[in-house]
Amino acid sequence: MATRAIHPNFEKSRPPPRGKRPRRRPKRDFRAVSGHSPEEWPRRLASIHLSRSAAEQIRTMYESFFGLRELPFSLTPDPRFLWLSETHEEGLAALCYGITRRKGFILLTGEVGAGKTTLLRAALERIPPGTETALILNTADLSPVDLLKLIAAEFGLAIPAGTKADILIALNRFLLERLASGLNTVLVIDEAQNLTLSALEEVRLLSNLETDTAKLLQIVLTGQPELRDKLAAHELRQLRQRIAIEHHVDSLRPEEVAHYLRHRVEVAGGKYEQVFEEGVEPIFFEASRGCPRLISLLADRSLLAAFSRQVAPCPRAIVERKAAQIANATRPAAAEMET
Repeated sequence: MATRAIHPNFEKSRPPPRGKRPRRRPKRDFRAVSGHSPEEWPRRLASIHLSRSAAEQIRTMYESFFGLRELPFSLTPDPRFLWLSETHEEGLAALCYGITRRKGFILLTGEVGAGKTTLLRAALERIPPGTETALILNTADLSPVDLLKLIAAEFGLAIPAGTKADILIALNRFLLERLASGLNTVLVIDEAQNLTLSALEEVRLLSNLETDTAKLLQIVLTGQPELRDKLAAHELRQLRQRIAIEHHVDSLRPEEVAHYLRHRVEVAGGKYEQVFEEGVEPIFFEASRGCPRLISLLADRSLLAAFSRQVAPCPRAIVERKAAQIANATRPAAAEMET
């Protein structure tokens, strides 16, 4: 009977019997870097396993390296970091005036990343206490009745399996009670360009909830420029006529970019001259065309790259390289939009 040749390393390659498998070496996790000089950080960074706690400590190292208390260019809409350019200052004044004076409909538009949400949150922080606010974020494909249910839920109204009339009656009662107590009520619908025409018409009907002297509900519609195009539709002409205040948030001008960068660095506890090399601001404008979100994205990536190379302040060459990377990443999407 023929026998098969056995590879000389067969016994070594066979898996060990069940219950006797070799112990796996634990993954190395990040250890605290306190007490280590900045010169050691790149070496330590290269040897760590990036768990969530590791990522948190890397961010701490990034901040410490540039003398910051916190990250200055986070993409979250924190009103503390809002720098009031001319267009943002006008928008903030329009929002606060429209809400406090009970003007009814307010329209706020701007390109993606222009700072609409941050501006809105800053306005809501400045209006009188006791103002009740319902914020509707996910509006795509909502039917008119679903939108009403969502609004009622955001105001804390429990309406079990009610009809459209039941929802409107409950909302009207709620708003009248608040008005009697001298309290204002605000409905904010973000990304309102995603609403259907019928849902937008339902929003208009909500503005009919009023007394002889006051609007019961202040409605703020925010969205991209397409929202203006949608409101120009013949079916929504009554809604368009009811908009009392509107503002479009423009991009930052070239001379405003430096103020934006400096403001965010200083709010984060840093000194601008220790964070960015002199003369980098035109690169930020050229790469972002004045869009605050893109400016922050480029700044954050540039500082992370400078930190990894232990270079401070962040030099022009790094900002240029990161700007080129962002441009290359977004070019296919832009080309697709043009076709």
